[in-house]
Amino acid sequence: MPDGGASAGRVYAGRTSEQRHAGRRERLLAAALEAFARDGWEGATVTSICREAKLSARSFYELFPSREALFIAVADGLAEDVQTIARAAVARDDQSPDERARGVLGGLARYFTDDPRRVRVALIESLATPALRAHRSRLLRSLAEFAARLMRALHPDPDAVDLAALQLSAFLLSGGIVEALMAAADDEPAAPREALVEHLARLYEAAATIR
Repeated sequence: MPDGGASAGRVYAGRTSEQRHAGRRERLLAAALEAFARDGWEGATVTSICREAKLSARSFYELFPSREALFIAVADGLAEDVQTIARAAVARDDQSPDERARGVLGGLARYFTDDPRRVRVALIESLATPALRAHRSRLLRSLAEFAARLMRALHPDPDAVDLAALQLSAFLLSGGIVEALMAAADDEPAAPREALVEHLARLYEAAATIR
């Protein structure tokens, strides 16, 4: 009797079924980023996304139960990129806290401004439904929590930080960053990227000492 797992790993055109599955998923994620950013939540249908990915609707529903699930998968991928950038900058032990803060802010600014589609999907189109808004809120909370850690490191005496004030400052400044990114995505940047990063770094340093 043939092994039931053999067909799952069967090679076709030099690729296993798992590799083909992963490849279709990546194509749908890339197509969804393009379609949601270009056409918005309302305009990007399953049909148009499949057309962009050059895949059938059957392939779509084998991988995602709904258009909303696909959108969240795209947003999760963006959030993972953000975490990777931030962790890489913070992990550098050859820099001062001020240099690490500028490294994080600069890396994130480049990530979003180099590809405005990321801003449109993660921050603008994510307001479209209650489930997407809840997902967006979780992303913003995680950004604020990370900002609070950066700010605490900038305090002359991190153990003396007013944590409640620090968290409020991080929340407010993260909201301002989101608005600045959204304006830049609409070709209305608040300031050149380098100036924005420098100003934010100074605001972080000042906010760290508020009581």
